[in-house]
Amino acid sequence: MKFLRQHTTRPGREWMALALAAALAVAGAGSAWAVTVTAGNGSGLAGQTVDIAINTTSTSGLNIRSLQFDLSYNAAYVTATDVLEAGDLVGTAGWGNATFNVTNGKISVSHAGATALSGAGALLHVRFTLIPINGGVSALTLSNFVFNEGTPADTTVNGLLTVNATPIITVAPDGAELVRGQTLQFSVLGGVVNPVTWSTTNAAVASISGTGLLTANAPGSVRVHALDNGAHSDDSDGDIVVRGMGVTAGSGTVFVDNTIDIPITVTSLTGLGIRAGQVTLSYNPAVVTPTGVVGGGLLNGWGTVAYGSASPGIFTVDFVGNSDLSGSGVLCNVRFLAGPTNNFTGLNVTALFNENLPAKPTNGSIAVNLLPTLTVSPETWTMFTGDTKTFTVSGTPVPPLKWSVTDSTVARIDSTTGVLTALKGGTIQVRARDNVGAFDLNTSVDVYDFAVSLGQVNAIPGSTVNLPVLADRKVGTKNIRAVQYELQWSSVFVTSVASSAFGLIPAAWPGNLITNRPTTTSWRLAAAGSNTLANTDSVLHRVSFTVSPSAPDGTDIPVTLYAFIANEGAPRVLKAANGVIHVRTTVDVPDGGIPDRLSLAEPWPNPGERMRFVFGVPVSGPGGAQVRLDVVGVDGRRVRTLVDGVFTAGRHESAWDGRDDRGRAVPAGVYFARLEGAGGSQVRKLVRVP
Repeated sequence: MKFLRQHTTRPGREWMALALAAALAVAGAGSAWAVTVTAGNGSGLAGQTVDIAINTTSTSGLNIRSLQFDLSYNAAYVTATDVLEAGDLVGTAGWGNATFNVTNGKISVSHAGATALSGAGALLHVRFTLIPINGGVSALTLSNFVFNEGTPADTTVNGLLTVNATPIITVAPDGAELVRGQTLQFSVLGGVVNPVTWSTTNAAVASISGTGLLTANAPGSVRVHALDNGAHSDDSDGDIVVRGMGVTAGSGTVFVDNTIDIPITVTSLTGLGIRAGQVTLSYNPAVVTPTGVVGGGLLNGWGTVAYGSASPGIFTVDFVGNSDLSGSGVLCNVRFLAGPTNNFTGLNVTALFNENLPAKPTNGSIAVNLLPTLTVSPETWTMFTGDTKTFTVSGTPVPPLKWSVTDSTVARIDSTTGVLTALKGGTIQVRARDNVGAFDLNTSVDVYDFAVSLGQVNAIPGSTVNLPVLADRKVGTKNIRAVQYELQWSSVFVTSVASSAFGLIPAAWPGNLITNRPTTTSWRLAAAGSNTLANTDSVLHRVSFTVSPSAPDGTDIPVTLYAFIANEGAPRVLKAANGVIHVRTTVDVPDGGIPDRLSLAEPWPNPGERMRFVFGVPVSGPGGAQVRLDVVGVDGRRVRTLVDGVFTAGRHESAWDGRDDRGRAVPAGVYFARLEGAGGSQVRKLVRVP
């Protein structure tokens, strides 16, 4: 090798000739002048070699037959490896090979020949190898330069050797996991010199196109190689793993205490010879609990399927068959039961087929949400037997809704429409339940068989009037065999109270009326018998009140229906309205006798849903008087005709159930009762409430 040859000691005869030539040169030299020697500049990439010229100004006529010098450099960036002479001044002079010695950061060169140098240019070249790939700069410093052992004199100029950053290309991505048939685009980054040539370590497992598009072909692993037009190359740092199939755990949302079926899906299994496998799901056991494998899928009817929890939070599905499993889509469905609180769990899935083919996994999740909020409306309601009411739900129910009641003997409800029908007296609650178990109960529905109210009468001071106890309907079908009720008032102007002989109660049990007055402001009645109350009227009783002669005109004496019980509670009775005794010096509708003009008393209850009317007819012709009683709207439009016929002179009663002439319930609001006939008319304001 040249390096070794350059370090080999030259033959003694040659060195003697060189020394003689140098001595002759010194002896024969004329007057000396300075020569400028320059270390050249250069650059390159790491790993390359760069030849740096040692240049000189003209050497002609200077009789130069020897030289020596040191050239220092930064050994972290470059290393001197050789001295080259061919084509340079020393090579042209036939000096042969220079002697040099390399130490850390310096090369020392000696050279001589029998022929004197001539001309200007490169004396010789020093070869360097460049080191760092990230680049750097090394100074090239000339020192101890000597021609002919000192003559001619010289001046040196230093040089620079630059190591340029080596262009690097990087393959991306470094690694991946694919399922056969999938593709993945690769690219190269860095100082790329296009075009790029792509390849893989095993094209049967994964092949790659000229544009870097990789296609997964079969189970296995490869690495990707890229080579650009500048001979730069890179390999993916990690493996590109190809799986025979992929397995995915589905995701879903479920309400607390409900079940959810999570599909386990696979990519195509066709052609892989799959006859067995195991899918494993890991989950948070505090959130959900797997209960089994349900529903169709590729495993349905294919072979034997077993499942179970190896430990809390781990659920496995094992399967084996006698034929190849093929196709793609849902492998099976795993049913989970959600816990009682809102929460979230991931579903981490792994799968192994034929004990040697792992699948690429894609995880799922289950979110457990609180049940929707439901509110049944109305919250409370009062109704009578035979009435209907449609209940509704607000909130965010999951349909369909199912309606029910707490006691179906009191009222029945259509399970789909929410229409409630009252059957008998009692208290129930209405329940609505949606498709995921959210439900609500309203507070109460009170069902009454009928309502009882007290009338309103006018009384002259010192007179006795009969205060009616009225049912809102005929009660003959209610099988009533016993009644007890109590009236209370606070006025000192009531001097006595007694039972009258008028009404259904004294008619049914004439000898069995027990009355007492426990206080000066209360009065009780209890009556019973084997007969039931008749179905002929809705006036249950009339109680006679005597008003003190000292009662001032204009005084109103409220009378409260404190209690009313029929048959010890069944049928159930609603206390609808209390009564009033109006103390007046003139009476519009006398309790007894014949009024002197057509009169209409204040309806009761007012406001109310149903109302009763008392009107008086004066003496008229022998056949009676034609009388008409209408309910009209605020616009004067007739709503309902209650009375239209010939009436004898005296007191008469009628009632309005809140419906129009077609039987339709009218809206709540203000109406008027208009009585006409016998040469006069009377109007009373009504307020209907729902």
